[in-house]
Order: sequence, then structure tokens, then C-alpha cells
Amino acid sequence: MLEVQMFAGTSLMMISLACFALIGVVVVIYLSSRDSKKNEGLLDELVLGERQENRDGYTSVTDKSKFLGAIGVCVTDLRPAGTITVDGEPLDVVAEGSFVKAGVQVKVINVDGSRVLVRQI
Repeated sequence: MLEVQMFAGTSLMMISLACFALIGVVVVIYLSSRDSKKNEGLLDELVLGERQENRDGYTSVTDKSKFLGAIGVCVTDLRPAGTITVDGEPLDVVAEGSFVKAGVQVKVINVDGSRVLVRQI
């Protein structure tokens, strides 16, 4: 008998939570569609209106194609990722194959976006 009462209370609680969630969804939909003009409404304060353009100096990936074919020295162990220096400039790379110890020379064999692939010489 005790188990039946416990489950009855749980289902009532679940129904009330579902009703509150439904009411919340309806309120959010109403508030977001209240003013159809741009930048008007109560929820527009939560949305960033500015855009980050490349011409303003915002870039997601720097061009590293200039390193293609360059020879560098491992600053850290490459397992397979690590850091090398090319002409004194640090560069995050991924080694082709397996582990490469620090101090070993490597050659940049591929550049794909921000991923720089190197091979041990």
C-alpha cells in the first residue's frame, strides 16, 4: 500500500512539472514573437547584434601555408602533437606517424587550415 501512494505522488509531481514546462515554452514563444521588427522585443537583449568580420581583424584561422616545406626543430616531444620552431617562430604541429623526440629536425609536409603536419627528417 505504501508503494502505491509513493508512485501516485510521483505521477502528480511529474504532471505538474510538465504543465509548468509547457507554460514556460508558451511564454517564451509569445515574448520572442511579440515584435517582428529587428532589435525589438524583450528577448533581443540576449542576442548579439554585432558581427565579427574579417575586414575588422577577426579571423578564425591564420594562414600557415607559408610554412609548407619548411624545416624546423622540435621544442617539445611530438606525441603526435607538439611544438616546433621554424626560423625562431613557434608553431603547433602534428607529427606524421609516431613519437618524435624534442631537438629532432622535422619538415612541414602539409598545411590544412590550422593543422600543420610534419615528418621527421
